[in-house]
Amino acid sequence: MERYEQIERSIITTYRKKIWAKFIKSIIEYDMIQDNDKIAVCISGGKDSMLLAKCFQELKKHGKNNFELEFLSMNPGYSEKNKQKIIENSKLLNIPITMFETDIFSRVDKMTDHECYLCARMRRGYLYEKAKELGCNKIALGHHFDDVIETVLMGMIYSRKNANNDAQTKKHITSRDGINKTIIFSQRRRHHKLETTQ
Repeated sequence: MERYEQIERSIITTYRKKIWAKFIKSIIEYDMIQDNDKIAVCISGGKDSMLLAKCFQELKKHGKNNFELEFLSMNPGYSEKNKQKIIENSKLLNIPITMFETDIFSRVDKMTDHECYLCARMRRGYLYEKAKELGCNKIALGHHFDDVIETVLMGMIYSRKNANNDAQTKKHITSRDGINKTIIFSQRRRHHKLETTQ
């Protein structure tokens, strides 16, 4: 049995209660997948997004098969070593990624204010653009619950600079260039609780 097959098997056996059942429950409870959806599962290279990709592969293999998947990995300017690590891990896990290049890191290096917030906004923008180019109508992101809280707080703090930004941001996230839903899966580090945000 290949290593990726062992990992796939462990998701639906060893981690059935902690991960798989909660993933499936979230998909059903929030009606996240409709017929003919094409979902871009975004791969950062971390364990959250890699696990999310494997869960979607398992869902397609053993459950609903009414949708298509693209596995999208953006290189914002990683070192060659880090870029190769993402490629190697994707191959090890049998995740067929589409990697595309951007210059986000070099652009953010020149900024002096709110670099983290602006970097996150640019990364999301590039992901939406590439997903649309590939014909996707949804994107899926994997985050730790702590990361989701940090992201929301950063957005609240920095978007207050513009009084109209809240409405614009909500519209931007839910209906940007043909992407009609963003699915964010988060798992608490200690409690293994899977939650979803639409």
